[in-house]
Formats: sequence, C-alpha cells, structure tokens
Amino acid sequence: MEEFLLQIIKVLKGKNITPVIYGSFGVSNYLGNFKIFEDIDILIDDDFVKNKWPEFKKLMEMNGFILIDVKEYEFEFGSKKVGFASKDILIRDQIINDYSELVKYKDTNAYTLTPKSFLRAYQFSLRDGYRIDTRGKKDQDVIDRLKAYIKS
Repeated sequence: MEEFLLQIIKVLKGKNITPVIYGSFGVSNYLGNFKIFEDIDILIDDDFVKNKWPEFKKLMEMNGFILIDVKEYEFEFGSKKVGFASKDILIRDQIINDYSELVKYKDTNAYTLTPKSFLRAYQFSLRDGYRIDTRGKKDQDVIDRLKAYIKS
C-alpha cells in the first residue's frame, strides 16, 4: 500500500495538492501494519471536492484511476482503493485547532495527524451512527492501540 500511496502523492503534487493521510493507513504511521488495509483515506483542500471536483476527477482519471463512488469520492486503481474527503473536517469536528498541528508524513509531500489527534478522530467517530453500526468494535481496537502507543 505504501507504493500506492506514493503514486497518489505524485499525482496530487502535479496540481500542487498536499494531502493529509488519514484513517487507519495514517494511523499505521505510528502503529505499523496492524491490519490489512482495504483502502487509503486522504484529505485534501475543500475546494477540490466542491468547486474543482470536475478538474480533480479528470486529474485522477488521466492517471489511470477509476471513479467507483462519486458520493464518497472514491477511486480504484487496479485492486486498490483511495477515498478523498475535505480536510476541513479536521477543524469542523475539533480533531485539530488549526493545520499547523499536522505533521509531515514520512519523507513525502504529505501530512498526517499526530497520535493524539488520531485518537480524537477515532473517539469522535464513535459518536457517528453509521460508524457505530459498521465499525464500532474495530474503531475501539484502534483507540485502545493508540492509547497504548501514546502512553509508551
């Protein structure tokens, strides 16, 4: 999945888009490969999932990505999936106070959250009805792992 992520980052860099690696793949930056990753969740500037969506969609498709879910802004490349969302959810949901709290993702042109911010994100997700029904136990496992990581 790491090579897939680097491919995505390279595509986005062509349009000066600096992504935020989110979700369980982002968490793996701290916890290692604690599960089999089904997809990569990436946050980008709000403008690209709203006003510039046609341009963003075209960029991805020109690079071999196939749109498979327009509601979730999800693309597929081979057997791998990537979903995009607006990074403003981080502020809206009070995961971070401002973008200066993001940290560099490895040696890439991307950012991610700190372990404490990921913990807040997963704790927030436990209040989401859809996630409670579909991911509750799995999200709680990530929360427990993050708490242990932060304590160590």
